[in-house]
Amino acid sequence: MSRILVIDDEAALGENIQRMLRLPGVSVSTFVDPAKGLAEALAHPPELVLLDVRMPGMSGEEVFARLHEAHPGLPIVFLTAFGSVESAVLAMRNGAFDYLQKPFKREDLLLVVNRALSNARLQHEVQTLKGRLESLGETEAAQSHSPAMLEQMEKCRRAAATDATVMILGESGTGKEVTARFIHSQSRRKEGPYVPVECSAMPGSLIESELFGYERGAFTGAERTKKGLIESADGGTLFLDEMGDLGVELQTRLFRFVEERALRRLGGLSQVRVDCRILCATNQDLPAKIKAGTFREELYYRLSVVTVKLPPLRERPEDIPHLARFFLERFSRRYGKILSGSPQFYEALLHQRWPGNVRELKNVMERLTALHPGGVLGPEDLEEDAPRQEGPSRLSALPWKDAREQYLASFERSYANDVLARCGGNISAAARQAGIDRKTFYSLLKREREATGESIPQLEPEIEE
Repeated sequence: MSRILVIDDEAALGENIQRMLRLPGVSVSTFVDPAKGLAEALAHPPELVLLDVRMPGMSGEEVFARLHEAHPGLPIVFLTAFGSVESAVLAMRNGAFDYLQKPFKREDLLLVVNRALSNARLQHEVQTLKGRLESLGETEAAQSHSPAMLEQMEKCRRAAATDATVMILGESGTGKEVTARFIHSQSRRKEGPYVPVECSAMPGSLIESELFGYERGAFTGAERTKKGLIESADGGTLFLDEMGDLGVELQTRLFRFVEERALRRLGGLSQVRVDCRILCATNQDLPAKIKAGTFREELYYRLSVVTVKLPPLRERPEDIPHLARFFLERFSRRYGKILSGSPQFYEALLHQRWPGNVRELKNVMERLTALHPGGVLGPEDLEEDAPRQEGPSRLSALPWKDAREQYLASFERSYANDVLARCGGNISAAARQAGIDRKTFYSLLKREREATGESIPQLEPEIEE
């Protein structure tokens, strides 16, 4: 049963919401007294809180601050009048889930409630993995507040219930192996072995024998029969990381195994059947490698039955403060320190590019924790991690025209991406803040990201105001 708490001083609105949310498996409780509603939510956290912004005695912002401090993962949706939308948007930047502007339609309410409850269920499922993921030192998937990331994790959850092969795409550091472990842990094979294979870490001369195993006497030094990594995954999950680095000949052997679920060890004659689920990951452009003849097309289609694409950290800026706070708490415990971050510190994190994604953010937070004596982190603590800009002294060594072009290009890169990050990845909002039309801003962003090879966000449909 999903419990929803409504805290609004208008009794009629609370009763109306109760009628609109008469759904199977959902119970709705209403409070017109914000203090009593807060006490109930603190004592018995529901799955969702619908919270008015303006109330006598205690404002919605005060209630939100208390609830968010005690239960950071609790989704809170603000109910706003026209004049209080700005307060709700500010609260979202501080961790609120969403807001609804009064008066709202039933379908709008249901859409927001279903998204929030789905997010709560996913967070609950991921929390069951906390112990295992802590031992791995990675829990980024559990900390996401990004709709794009949560959508991909929901796809993973659905795929986990089957034995379909899953290809996980994403830049280095986005959490591909964490995602693979999540799928394994949610599958019927979770009690079986999870066998990761780093395809780029082993030389070509060894990876075939490591994957498929070998019989005694198969080659010089093969003094005993050895099972390969694929066989070791029998009854569980085989994870092929950075599989775009496999040679074409090895791809042929792997394709045969994927098709038949049987293999022959090196030097062997008999077939060995292996019952395992296959997950794979890469940060490479496999369709381009297919065109270049360095990756087999049939293997690509067999491995990409379900495709999960993890967005880079720069496309999920709402995750940056939450992940940074999570890592700061973890490393503070590990190093026996008392550290927190100022609002300006978390704001400064949003201006970084994070080419190394979540892994880079994690490393930065560990370094800051290890070196800081304790207290409060400020934006000045990030200065040594900020990329160095091309200064006037370097540009002055160039001809005027070249220096001008490089300076303007550098300015456009930092300006467009900083404004986009500050607006939560919303191109329309970023264009309004920059004082230019959407298409001009999008062209600026597209030109810069095509030059750097970064992914380009989709231009959302224009909404008439």
